[in-house]
Amino acid sequence: MKKKLNIFISYRRVDSMDFAGRLYDNLVSEYEMVFFDTEGGIGAGENFLNVIVKNIDEADVFLMVIGKDSAKEFKERESKDDYVLKEVIQAQKSFCMVIPILVNGVNSIEYLPEEIDFIRELSFYQFSHVKFSLNVEGLKQEIDKCRPKLKEQIEHSFVSHIMEELSYKRAILLFSQRFNNIEIYYQSIKNSLQEKFGQNFYRVSMPPTKIEKKYFASVAKSCGIDEPIEEFQDWKDAIQKKLDDGEDMMLFIPDIEDGNDKYNRKFATTIRNLHNEYTNLSVLFIGRKKLASLVFREKHLSPLRSLGVQAFFPDDEVTLKEGDIQMVLEKILSQKENLCTLLKKEKLEKYHSPWSEDKVINHLFWENLLIRDVDKYFVWRNQEIRKIGQEVLECSK
Repeated sequence: MKKKLNIFISYRRVDSMDFAGRLYDNLVSEYEMVFFDTEGGIGAGENFLNVIVKNIDEADVFLMVIGKDSAKEFKERESKDDYVLKEVIQAQKSFCMVIPILVNGVNSIEYLPEEIDFIRELSFYQFSHVKFSLNVEGLKQEIDKCRPKLKEQIEHSFVSHIMEELSYKRAILLFSQRFNNIEIYYQSIKNSLQEKFGQNFYRVSMPPTKIEKKYFASVAKSCGIDEPIEEFQDWKDAIQKKLDDGEDMMLFIPDIEDGNDKYNRKFATTIRNLHNEYTNLSVLFIGRKKLASLVFREKHLSPLRSLGVQAFFPDDEVTLKEGDIQMVLEKILSQKENLCTLLKKEKLEKYHSPWSEDKVINHLFWENLLIRDVDKYFVWRNQEIRKIGQEVLECSK
C-alpha cells in the first residue's frame, strides 16, 4: 500500500533533469502522489503554471533539486520569468515541507533570491551518484517523517491562490464534481471576496425558470439593479451603465448549475464580453457540468472558453454510497452496452480537458465515478464502483 503523502519534484532542466527523473522512478511506487512534470504531469493544452500551482498546493513534501548551475540560473533570471523560483515561493505559501537536495557534487548554494533565502536555514540533503541507492533510502526516511497537510492549511493555500489569481486575471472558473464537499472552500472564498470588495460584491442568483423576463429580472436584482427588467437587453444595458459610471463590480456566481441552459449561454457570453471591455468588472463562477459546457462543449465557440483562470476545487476524500453509484448509472441505462464495455477497462480515454466528447464518459466524470490519473486518463474512482456497476447492469449476462 502506498504511503499517504503527496510529493512535488522541482528541478532545473539545465542541470538536474536526469537526476529528477531517476528520483521520480524511485519514489512513484511508494507514495500516494509524486508529481514530475515530464511524467504525465501536464497535459496538452493545459496552462503550465496553473497545473504547477495546483499540484504544489496538493503536495505535502516539496523536493527542491539543486544542481551545479542553479545559483547561476537564479541570478541570470532575476529580471525574467523563473518557474523554479515561482515553485519554491508557492511551496512556502502552501505549507509544504521543503527539502533542498544537492546533486552533481554541489556542496552549498552560492546565491538565492531574497524571496526564497529561507532555504539556507533548512537542512540540505546531499546525493552522490555512486551512492544513489543508499541516498534515496535515506531520503525516504526523511520524507516519512513528514505529515500530510492539515485540511485548514490546504484551505488557506487554495483560497489565497484563488484571490491572488483573481486580482491578476479578474476572472476565475471553479469546477467541482458531484458529491465533493466544497462548503468550507466556498464559504472562505465568499468571505474573502466580501471583505475585499465590500458593497461592490454581488452574489448573482441563476434561477431555473424558462421565462426570459423572470430569469434576467432575478439576475438583475442580485446585481444591485432596481429598475424594471423586461428582457435580456434591459439587464445588459443596466449592468453596462453601472460599469460606465465607474462602479467596481465583483460578480460571485455559484448557482450556474441551477440556470436555464439557453439563458445561461446568453448570460455567459455577455459577462465574457463585458469582462473584456471593462477593467472594473471581476467575476468568479462556481459549477460542475453546466459550467464546463460553457467552457468546453463548443470548443473555440464556447462562451467562456477564453475567460480567466480555470481550476478545480481540491479533491478531498469522496465516499460514494452504493445508492449514489446506482443512481448515477441508472440515468444512462440506455447506454448499458457501452457502460459494460467501459467497466471492463482500467483506463477509459485520454484526458485533454474536463469535457469528453463521449457522453457516457462525460456523465460519469461529472458525477464523480471517474477521476483522472497521473497519466491523464479518465479512470474509475475505485474498484468498488466497477464491481457495483457490473452487478447493477448485469454485465456478465
